[in-house]
Amino acid sequence: MTAAGIAPTPWRRDAALIALVGLAHGVSHFSQLLLAPLFPWLKDAFGVSYTELGLLMTVFFVVSCSVQTASGFWVDRYGPRPVLFAGLACIVAAALGFAASGSYAMLMLFSVLAGLGNGVFHPVDYTLINRKLADKRLGHAYSVHGITGSLGWALAPLLLVPLTVAYSWRVALLAAAALAAAVLALLVWQRERLALAPAPPQAVRSGAGPAASFEFL
Repeated sequence: MTAAGIAPTPWRRDAALIALVGLAHGVSHFSQLLLAPLFPWLKDAFGVSYTELGLLMTVFFVVSCSVQTASGFWVDRYGPRPVLFAGLACIVAAALGFAASGSYAMLMLFSVLAGLGNGVFHPVDYTLINRKLADKRLGHAYSVHGITGSLGWALAPLLLVPLTVAYSWRVALLAAAALAAAVLALLVWQRERLALAPAPPQAVRSGAGPAASFEFL
């Protein structure tokens, strides 16, 4: 299909997609700091050291890294939307699990679940941005994507610490779960904006052949 045969993408449709993807990315970064701001309270609550609490973060990021490797294949096979919803659901469940945890082992278990959820976002986000947006708006999209990630990091301590001081760390984590659930609900409501067919198999793409494998050189 030639460029002339592609209908122009309306700005509002692109802006809505950029905002939705940005919100999801913000939740991803927010989830990375669900526990760290609460370490002083968790240390006393569970009778563990900061080293043991730091291990929770290590496990979270190792799992996230591993899942990112696999989630790109899942996105290609099933499309980004179901993978995105599954990732957000894992984050919601992990935050609820953290809030209900009664032992260090439970914190470790839900750190794994949170890592599973966090690991899907970049393959999902980049696929939606690159395949659904007009080329002239890719720069805007990546700017918003980066900004919302940083805002997610900034929001986590701003939300969690005051709620912990005022109420408890469990209440703070319940609020975090509610926030992630609200974003998931919004994305499900706007799911048609996130619709994208799985990537076609390489073998059926036009021009795919032995020579096409080396076109990047």
